[in-house]
Amino acid sequence: MMATTLLLLLVLAGSGLFVAAVLGVLGYSLATFFSPFPLIRGLGEVAWSSSADFVLVAVPMFIMMGELLLRSGITDSMYKALDRWVGHVPGGLMHTNIAASAVFAATSGSSIATAATIGTVSIPNMERFGYKPSLFLGSIAAGGTLGILIP
Repeated sequence: MMATTLLLLLVLAGSGLFVAAVLGVLGYSLATFFSPFPLIRGLGEVAWSSSADFVLVAVPMFIMMGELLLRSGITDSMYKALDRWVGHVPGGLMHTNIAASAVFAATSGSSIATAATIGTVSIPNMERFGYKPSLFLGSIAAGGTLGILIP
């Protein structure tokens, strides 16, 4: 049985079908053949429970929140205010990145949303003032990790 399944997998995958479709059809047909439980009843529950996971729902919502704050101009105003506050320190825009990431992390709690939002606001300022990309991208990445540390 194992050899037949492997041969069927290789034939279907070699025929040019999508790998996901091959694995899905083969897995469903084998599970239907060997299981006494009618799998079509449980398929909806499996699809719903895997798509209703916290990470799959929360991260896009936090990114949408960051995009709304970005489009409304709130994050740009916050970034400018923090730049006036800590901008006089050597490497001021780097410190501004970290401070803005901390403020945004306190509202979102998501590292991905923090890095995406602050990166979108800060990269044009960094390029305008001539910072090296490796330096300011490192500060954005480090500031993004605050999203999970400061909920």
